Amino acid sequence: MKAKFLGTASLALIATLTANNALAQTAPAPAEESFQLEEIVVSAQRRLQNLQEVPLAVSSLGAADLEDKQIRSTIDLIREIPNLVGNNNVGLGSSNTYYIRGIGNTESIATQDVPVGTYVDDVYISRQNANNFGLFDVERIEVMRGPQGTLFGRNTTGGAINVIMKKPSTKPGGYLEAGAGRFGAIDVRTSIDAPLAEKVLTKISAYRSTSDGYVTQRSTGNKFNGTDAYGLRGAVRLLPNDDLTIDLSGDYVDQEASNLINYVDPVTGKRVSSLGITQGALANYFTGSKARNKPGNETKNWSLASNIAWEVGGVTVNSITGYRDTTQRYFIDSNPAAPNPIPTGVSPITNYSRHKQFSQELKVNGLAFDDKLNYTAGLYYLHENNDTDLGTGVGTATGFTVSGDRTISNDLDSYAAYLQGDYKVTDALTATVGVRLSREVKDLEVESNPGARGPVFSTDLIEASGIPTELKNSFVTPRFALSYQVDDDVMLYASVTRGEKSGGWNGRALSNNLFFAFSPEKVWSEEVGIRTDLFDRTLRLNATAFYSEAKDVQISAAYTTAQGARIFTTTNPAGMRNYGGELEMLWRPIKGLSINGSVGLQHARYIDISDDVQVQLANCQAALASANATGIAANCNRGFVDFKGRIARPVRAPDFSSILSATYDLETDTGIFRPTVGFTYNNGYAIGNAGNTDSTDGAWTDHQMLWNASLAFEPAAYPDLTLSVGCKNCTDQNYKVSFLSATSIFLNEPMTWDVRARYRF
Repeated sequence: MKAKFLGTASLALIATLTANNALAQTAPAPAEESFQLEEIVVSAQRRLQNLQEVPLAVSSLGAADLEDKQIRSTIDLIREIPNLVGNNNVGLGSSNTYYIRGIGNTESIATQDVPVGTYVDDVYISRQNANNFGLFDVERIEVMRGPQGTLFGRNTTGGAINVIMKKPSTKPGGYLEAGAGRFGAIDVRTSIDAPLAEKVLTKISAYRSTSDGYVTQRSTGNKFNGTDAYGLRGAVRLLPNDDLTIDLSGDYVDQEASNLINYVDPVTGKRVSSLGITQGALANYFTGSKARNKPGNETKNWSLASNIAWEVGGVTVNSITGYRDTTQRYFIDSNPAAPNPIPTGVSPITNYSRHKQFSQELKVNGLAFDDKLNYTAGLYYLHENNDTDLGTGVGTATGFTVSGDRTISNDLDSYAAYLQGDYKVTDALTATVGVRLSREVKDLEVESNPGARGPVFSTDLIEASGIPTELKNSFVTPRFALSYQVDDDVMLYASVTRGEKSGGWNGRALSNNLFFAFSPEKVWSEEVGIRTDLFDRTLRLNATAFYSEAKDVQISAAYTTAQGARIFTTTNPAGMRNYGGELEMLWRPIKGLSINGSVGLQHARYIDISDDVQVQLANCQAALASANATGIAANCNRGFVDFKGRIARPVRAPDFSSILSATYDLETDTGIFRPTVGFTYNNGYAIGNAGNTDSTDGAWTDHQMLWNASLAFEPAAYPDLTLSVGCKNCTDQNYKVSFLSATSIFLNEPMTWDVRARYRF
């Protein structure tokens, strides 16, 4: 099937190229006033390149795109990138779960890593619990689809999101923006460039964002799922001489952002929650400060980073250093007890955690062999230290049982060396070969908190159960590619890439013998693509076809313990095959009008099913045939066996998705009006592991269509002022986006609107 698919894709690309050349030959002559598309510069291969010359699937959004399309946090990217599906993790508004081409996960606990890596200025962000960044003063965002195992090496089996911040300017200036909107939203942002000298440039940026929340807690009248966040960032650029650039930055962000379960009141149409959780209700049951956490979620993180670039002898050497310290508190419940709310919650989780990471990278870019070879090489080190004070229990109307009050500590040391070279075989043909060598060591410690109720946890008891508390892994992730520049406006490429994501532990275990270790997840991906600029560079069409196979995917499934017990936990129960493609378009048919569009196709299915799951599947089918209710409950609609005794569909991998938006600059005597309209659509996907197209319990979400719109106005009398009004989910559609059980289904955000004023100085 793979050969047939790639052969068909290659023929389709050749046909497209032939048609495009014919169109280009018959295109009308350009108008006197050119409105050609600008060159987009990206760093997807760890050096600056024209997007149209990069042999991999990458999308880039610049500062103007972020403003026009109302992209104010990283979760908004799901509206703009083909084959990217995402949402907030259940309960946690600060945490995003991303799936690219079917690869991703929803776990924010530190014993499991994420397969879609997030980077800020090339510094990897290890934890998923605070990756929903409030964006301010961003230069561009690049999203790379598919494994990036060589240059963005750590865990990026699904893809990578790289946020590039604006650097301090040589000229003084800045902006001030203020907005207000639905649910009492207030948002203020500012950035100031203040060069202290010709060779000492500085920038300071800040934001403050609040909202009352769009959910009313029925038992108390309190508001849930609001925002209370602020952030401050400072940057310094030092230019001691023409060969040396030193970029220093630091930031602090405090963010209260929740995603507590809610539903639409059938009478009023408003969002309400039947959760009963209240602050202090757990104080008599758990130890430590987590016992008095407020319902909701709060993260505080600060970071320091430096990038020292030294050009010597035609070679650029970068020393990239990053440190990040994140604390998180939350008190959530995912199991409402309507109509009788329980203040402790039915299945509450209360958490206080601290996550520290330090990374150091040495990167070299240069040319060799008469500039035919462009190479990138580097060394990388990352250290992580995570401490999670976690409390879980079961609440009823008559009492509360503690199921766990423990601290989980896990550390990581990761080492890597990488090298990639692009060699010009001819002026048109370039061969790329890259490889990354990685070595990782992880360790785990678990102890009951002093004075804790409930089960006793200890590292010794975990080891006595035969579970390793140290994991070591060495692996190689290569990349091979060929690109062919047909002419200045058409490029073809083919590539093969491998990615690997680290193993870990089932950190939410409720007994020592359930802290199972799982193996690394591995992905091979093959791509063919075409990059074109047509009609005097007023139309950009980029197409990519891919085929990938993942081995040992890390998902929850049936597992037989050494004692013969069958449980459901995170293991490596299957592989996954996915194939499809993306088509992206940017078109300027007339002056002032820009049309963006994309289509994503994929066909994701589980393969190489484990023996444990095969046994579960057979037992489920037998129970269904005999109407054995006990057997059905034990084996069906669990793990990734669905309620009809079939292997379920991989989660968050819609077969078809599309994005379309348009922005028009209308110049008048009074000023410039800039309307932007966009919509996103997909044909539905599984939101629970056991979801299938005919799921009756809510583990499948049907097709989704969301509209967004904005109108900006720049008055001619005040050219530095922009006034705007906008809405997201403008038609107020409600869709299921996450699933834990038939009574624990999470919805997307309702319609929001705001008005804004932005002044540049």
